[in-house]
Amino acid sequence: MAATTTNHVEQQHDVVVVVVPLPAQGHLHAAIELAHRISSANIPVYYVSTAAHVRQAQSRAVGWDPLKTTNLNFIDFPVTFEVPPPNPDASIKFPSQLVPAFNSSLQLREPVTDLVNKLASTSRRVVVVHDFLTSYVVQDVPKITNAECYCLHTVSAFLVFSYIWDAARPPVPPEAEAVLKQLPSLDGCNSPELEEFAKKQIAARVPGVGNIFSTSRVIEGLYIDLMDKMMGASGFKHWALGPFNPVNLEFDKKETRHYSLEWLDKQPASSVIFISFGSTTSLSEDEIRELAIGLEASQQRFIWVLRDADKGDIFSGEVRKCQLPEGYEKRVSERGLVMRDWAPQLEILGHPSTGGFMSHCGWNSCMESIAMGVPIAAWPMHSDQPRNALFITEGLKTGIWVRKWEQRNEVIPAETVEKVVRTLLASPEGEEIKRNATAIKEAVKLSVMEGGYSLPKMSSTTNHVNQQHDVVVVVVPLPAQGHLHPALQLSCRLSSANIPVYYVSTTAHVRQAHSRAAGWNPLKTPYLNFIDFPVTFDVPPPNPDVSIKFPSQLVPAFKSSMQLRTPVTDLVNKLASISRRVIVVHDFLTSWVVQDVPKIPNTECYCLHTVSAYLMFTYTWEAARPPVPPEAEVVLKQLPSQDGCTSPEVIEFAMKQLHVIQDAGNIYSTSRVIDGMYLDLTEKMSISKDFKNWALGPFNPVNLEFDTKETRHYSLEWLDKQPASSVIFVSFGSTTSLSEDEIRELAIGLEVSQQRFIWVLRDADKGDIFSGEVRKYQLPEGYEKRVSERGLVMRDWAPQLEILGHPSTGGFMSHCGWNSCIESISMGVPIAAWPMHSDQPRNALFMTEGLKIGIRVREWERRKEVVPAETVEKVVRTLMASPEGEEIKRKATALKEAVKLAVMEGGVTHKEMESFVAHITR
Repeated sequence: MAATTTNHVEQQHDVVVVVVPLPAQGHLHAAIELAHRISSANIPVYYVSTAAHVRQAQSRAVGWDPLKTTNLNFIDFPVTFEVPPPNPDASIKFPSQLVPAFNSSLQLREPVTDLVNKLASTSRRVVVVHDFLTSYVVQDVPKITNAECYCLHTVSAFLVFSYIWDAARPPVPPEAEAVLKQLPSLDGCNSPELEEFAKKQIAARVPGVGNIFSTSRVIEGLYIDLMDKMMGASGFKHWALGPFNPVNLEFDKKETRHYSLEWLDKQPASSVIFISFGSTTSLSEDEIRELAIGLEASQQRFIWVLRDADKGDIFSGEVRKCQLPEGYEKRVSERGLVMRDWAPQLEILGHPSTGGFMSHCGWNSCMESIAMGVPIAAWPMHSDQPRNALFITEGLKTGIWVRKWEQRNEVIPAETVEKVVRTLLASPEGEEIKRNATAIKEAVKLSVMEGGYSLPKMSSTTNHVNQQHDVVVVVVPLPAQGHLHPALQLSCRLSSANIPVYYVSTTAHVRQAHSRAAGWNPLKTPYLNFIDFPVTFDVPPPNPDVSIKFPSQLVPAFKSSMQLRTPVTDLVNKLASISRRVIVVHDFLTSWVVQDVPKIPNTECYCLHTVSAYLMFTYTWEAARPPVPPEAEVVLKQLPSQDGCTSPEVIEFAMKQLHVIQDAGNIYSTSRVIDGMYLDLTEKMSISKDFKNWALGPFNPVNLEFDTKETRHYSLEWLDKQPASSVIFVSFGSTTSLSEDEIRELAIGLEVSQQRFIWVLRDADKGDIFSGEVRKYQLPEGYEKRVSERGLVMRDWAPQLEILGHPSTGGFMSHCGWNSCIESISMGVPIAAWPMHSDQPRNALFMTEGLKIGIRVREWERRKEVVPAETVEKVVRTLMASPEGEEIKRKATALKEAVKLAVMEGGVTHKEMESFVAHITR
């Protein structure tokens, strides 16, 4: 490619940062916020963890301004671990259900070291910021010459110093000694499993350059100074970069807001106590009952978040519903709100009506309470919480105890709860605590302002949002499975050409795109950013028995994309203000969404067609019948009818996309060696000579390597045992459901053909692939056992490209969706064409009569008939075991080789990509 598109991995970076958090909720916040801040300082950041944790981190990042996180990359490594439920009745409150997730992080040692080695080869310096409890993972990093480690402590500096003081009792100022002499015991703070895990970290502790604390010097500068003093002239540094939460909140009552905030709007100032024990603590039934009675008896207003503790993977399974005394919620409804779902804690603490916080004293909660100036009723449960509670109550004097740590095995009676709540909210002692809390809040606010303690001073890291970009690209796909792949792959290629790319869609679609991108090399996509906008839509199940096979269950998802018009326009406007040019690449079926973009002066739109150039030309030819070469005319004269291709709903949706935007060019998911003749005809008919057409496909790899030593999908291992070109792969994509009759006939036909096969037998996707269950197809009794020697029936996801590329695969019975056609062409596999809907009937014609690399299972005119077993048998035998099939295979192989050459340096596809990049960056 051109010099401007050199792969990012080959470039020299100055400094890159790798953040390695502990996969735990309480450790996530500080790590992800620090990653965010460093990224916004224009430093590439790689946030690395287990797949479950990264998914959680990405959900936290959803609301961020994407312009400030263009350098933040998420890298997940899939690991497996058990997900036990929390035990509210355990004698030690430490959330042992999380330890399997902690232990799973130990598996990251090798992949993290490999990543740092790769980055070190292309960077002046690699900075690894790791949680203290991932010291084991990064222990090999100091051996890499240009890498250095910094330990992120997601706990207080007071806590860390308390361990030093416990061990050595160095002299300290009187105000520190008065607190330290009251240190609670560590008994009951942690489980034996956690202590064993922590010992591994201590043993592997790396020689780092410094410590980073999730705190501010205005909160615990005394203890940071003491640690600095103890380090002497060693050069070891301490930074207090917190708080990692906002300290200034604005409340706009005109906006749609969480119901808890609307409830708070109706309460007097500082009158409400907020009760929440974080995400890792479960209360017993007895504790819940006494707390409920105490709150009711206090006669004070309250919000109580009553939910079970999280598991190691927050996305797995159900949670226990905590029971309250009968009629409780009704009795307290005038002054109490019981919440059983997620609560916007920071916004609740920052609301003027909130006057107190009954908390477990996890450090994140302490910091948020301090930043919002809200006094704490301290009820520690485990871990660092007892010592945090001491620091809050006796050190800062911004809280009172609900119970001392020595009483941890007792159930706190309702009378104690009542007394504590009244003291905090309605007593002179509570007012004095509130004054202390307010004073510290104001000091924290000043500290984060320009010139304050906590604002990181990094002269070389001017905020990225204030920089001028040259060219940025916004990709707006249709939220549909078949449209995702080309849009995402094009985004990847442009990102690897050092162009910032924003992939923008609905939340459900972006989640799906994220899952597709999970296995990519992050070094090759450093500028790829995902932006999702939450929209709601129905998710009906597919109907296999409809007369028209078009997947109408997807139409609500298509229509939901129309809600993106305003947010996409706003995003492009923002980018246009800091860029020389903004390129918007949109699906033809999101033309309506981007219709306002051309009004923005320095923007251009390009339409991405996820179908063939041949298909697009067929519409032109039908309308005008222009003269075409004989080899095109013989195909075009056989064009099947459009009847039955789509549903009335999708036709209506498509009509809204027509004539709403003036594009600067078209991009096709094809190669000129496949349907260049139709691209040439399209260009010849173009009215404007400035209008461009690019064929940038195929968007799938064309060279696959098979290493039988690696752990591989079971279907590939099955193929390893079959003769070359002996297996037909049967799959109808992700949008098609077969009827029971069709399944039965297909099953019989495959069986009697006596040919080897892999059959992917699963229901069509819904509009949101992550929702609900799918129908399980029934096969004739005993079928799978009878065919087991030569047939594999798969009911789950299949690695289609790898199956097609396997030497044992010799045919593909397909619906002829264009992505499947392109993959089949790239792998040189002939097609048995069985079109179902949309562009598939015309794709089938092109494959069989245009390229002559397939045969038809049925003509489109017979689409309403059930294809009989005899036909299936005949087609399979013809494709796999006949002279006609051998001739088709020769043509498919020749086309495959032409495609391979096209994507190589100097090939036609390679030149097309260079041409497109040069054009948009001109």
